[in-house]
Amino acid sequence: MSVWSNQWIGFGKILQAHWLTLIVATGWMIKPFIYTHMKSSCIIRYIIFPLVFLIPLIAQSQTTPSVATGDTTTQKFIIIDYFGKLIEDTEGFESVKWISKGLQLRVDSTNIYADSAVIFNDERLFAYGNVVIQQGDSLNVFTDTLYYSSETDIAELRGEVTLDQVTRQLWTTNLDYHLGEGYAVYSNGGVLVDDSLQVSSKFGTYYTDTELVSFRDSVIVLHPRFNLAADSMKYSGVDSKVLFTGPTNIYTSEAEIYCESGYYDLVNEKAEFNHDAQYAGEEKQATADTIRYDAKAGEVRMLGNVQVIEQEKRITGTELRYLEKTGETWIYGQPAHYADSTRVVDSPEIFYNEKTNLVSTKGGGQIRDGDMILEAEHTDFDKATGIGRAYGNAFWSDTKQGVGIRADTIDSSKETEYVLAYCESGRRPLFFILVDGDTLFISADTLTMFNQVDSFDLLSDTIRIIKGFHDVRLFKSDMQGIADSLVFNDRDSVFNFFGQPVLWTDTTQFSADTIAMSIKDRTINDIQLTEKAIIITELYSTFYDQIKGKRIIAQFDSSEIRQMWVTGNAESIYYTRDDQDAFIGVNQTICSKMYFTFVNNQIEIIKYFGENSSAMTPMSQAPHNTMRLDGFKLRYDDRPKNVADLLE
Repeated sequence: MSVWSNQWIGFGKILQAHWLTLIVATGWMIKPFIYTHMKSSCIIRYIIFPLVFLIPLIAQSQTTPSVATGDTTTQKFIIIDYFGKLIEDTEGFESVKWISKGLQLRVDSTNIYADSAVIFNDERLFAYGNVVIQQGDSLNVFTDTLYYSSETDIAELRGEVTLDQVTRQLWTTNLDYHLGEGYAVYSNGGVLVDDSLQVSSKFGTYYTDTELVSFRDSVIVLHPRFNLAADSMKYSGVDSKVLFTGPTNIYTSEAEIYCESGYYDLVNEKAEFNHDAQYAGEEKQATADTIRYDAKAGEVRMLGNVQVIEQEKRITGTELRYLEKTGETWIYGQPAHYADSTRVVDSPEIFYNEKTNLVSTKGGGQIRDGDMILEAEHTDFDKATGIGRAYGNAFWSDTKQGVGIRADTIDSSKETEYVLAYCESGRRPLFFILVDGDTLFISADTLTMFNQVDSFDLLSDTIRIIKGFHDVRLFKSDMQGIADSLVFNDRDSVFNFFGQPVLWTDTTQFSADTIAMSIKDRTINDIQLTEKAIIITELYSTFYDQIKGKRIIAQFDSSEIRQMWVTGNAESIYYTRDDQDAFIGVNQTICSKMYFTFVNNQIEIIKYFGENSSAMTPMSQAPHNTMRLDGFKLRYDDRPKNVADLLE
């Protein structure tokens, strides 16, 4: 039973005593000649229809009256501002006013218009026929029938109900409007329309002061840009925002979105999806604690537990920013992670451009591209030049070839596989390669790497070339060296040293105008010295074995010299020994060609070819301090002692 029904105490007795007066006052009087010509449909219209609403009131009037116990100091009264026709009875249980032919009533600041009405004790109202409630300049409510009690300050609207405020219309068939508190409730279905937005639900509450609408149960939203289904939702009419208040599914032409809170700003075309936010498109799936979308800017932001899957791409992190127009993506995390069909990237900050397919990092991280690894504090890419730059403890390596470069800065081009390594901190770039199960380190002021076509085999793969310029130094646990420059190619794995190069192995020094060191199966295969070639081995104090020629080739096995060929003006100074390894004398030989074999880095066999001049001097007679071949020069002070010597 409604609050309204409880108010009509004694109304039946009043109607019984004044039924004829009621008919006259409300225009229901039936004249004989009209009656005789009236059709049955007209009888229903003029007599039966109004009584349908009044019969329940007559029945309720037979009950025992109750006494209101509320605070009557704030009681509101129904004021009549205009009426077409009015009949009033003040002699009954309570005063009754019958109004017809149009009326305007006022309750506080609310205006009520209708064709007809009955007012009881200026506190209760029954209005029907073109009923309109008006509050302020922007709110109007239209209905067929209205029941109002000033004790509850609730207007019960029945029939076809329309609430109209600014650009919004709410349609329903059952609306309870709390006039003083400024909100209206429907419970048997309603539809809200605001411009191109349409919202329907089973239950709803419309707050007229804040222009906020709350929807519950079977909520459906239709809009040109999206559709929505939810158990609950709110809509802010002031700023045209759809507010998500529970599990919500949003459908667009491109994807389906799920969230449990957030909003969609229809004017600014911005959206935020919170709590288990999920995006599912045709080729892309994404989840995060929060997903924000700015349609006008074409920007997507994802916050907290970010995961994106797009075909072969995988992204994880704590934050993501994406620009639709440029295809640029920024990923943040500890670390953030990006992977596609060829690359794996881990860094606190990753930049990715889906249109150019380029990746860079900031704050330290690693990029793996096939066999290539690039690490640095920052990586950038210059679109104009096509050059990527890794700087801040930059590190590049090829795990397949077992080579790498470390420097302050490494510039590279993926298209040409060009690499330039240099330092600006006073330190020097460092190249390394695995040799004999050990690491060979090479430093220079500048290191470059690039690919070029093999001029001998145009159909084969390109050759990787590595060049080092100025003050080249190398260090390996059993080999060290210096030069002005070097060139390395991976076709035959040969290091070529230029500019007064020197190599040291144990107590032996190699020097020449140029030195070529060949690597095979990651071991030193041979060392070739060309022009002014000289090999010096320190035996004891001032005793030195010396070999000289235009060209010397020394073959190695397990990092030790096994055999050697000397051609072109070959010369040697050789200390002979007995079976007890004691020195016997010094042999000096000059010929066109020599051949040596070695055991434990000591000469075992010597062969001379062509005309030769040879002399043996006993140890006691040999001038050891002056027995030096032309070009003899010890450069031990230049010999790197460790990797640190390469960097300074």
